[in-house]
Amino acid sequence: MLLTVTSGGDVIHLARLADLESSGRGAVHDFYFDSSRPHLSPTAAHYVREELLAPRWAETTLCGSVWAVMVGGEGGPLREDGRVAFAPTCRRCLTLIDRFYPTPRADRRLSLVAQLAADVVCEQGFAEVRSVPGDQQAELRKRIRKLVRARTGHGSKTFSLETTIYVECREIYDQHASEHSRVAMEALNQFLTAGGEALSRRPADWVVSWEAWDVD
Repeated sequence: MLLTVTSGGDVIHLARLADLESSGRGAVHDFYFDSSRPHLSPTAAHYVREELLAPRWAETTLCGSVWAVMVGGEGGPLREDGRVAFAPTCRRCLTLIDRFYPTPRADRRLSLVAQLAADVVCEQGFAEVRSVPGDQQAELRKRIRKLVRARTGHGSKTFSLETTIYVECREIYDQHASEHSRVAMEALNQFLTAGGEALSRRPADWVVSWEAWDVD
């Protein structure tokens, strides 16, 4: 796979090898190695000219965009104003690249954690699942959404940030809005009564810990 950018774009895409070498294109144009042209980066000399000009890459990225040039890597930028990148940022390319890898093996605790998270969402409309390994997140999010819909008939949304998955069902949340407001006001009053000091309390009841449910 080749990291690329489109003309005027900031997103880093992925391009695959062409099906036939004769139908492909080079990673860069030959003028990137023309020392008489302005804006040529001195780090361009770190790359092998023949390798970058070889017509081996598909004309479009995985997401179907026509790309302009390879992004610089460990060798540095190819132009003075060029970029360096080591991973794609195009969401569509990232989604499609999953097809090139085998499906991760489901962890033994995945079904249990999905059920626990769905229980919380069905009760109050939202939940957090913490310390979830990266290779288990996609399947866990899928199972939670499926369970919530099967139990309530409502759809739900999931988001991930590092190792935490956030789940939200707006319809269920709205049903308990007054209770959520009351709990929030009580917490604020306790905080103010304590002079702005954080109070020790039990873990939030909307949090599910992946690590706490290891299945032997």
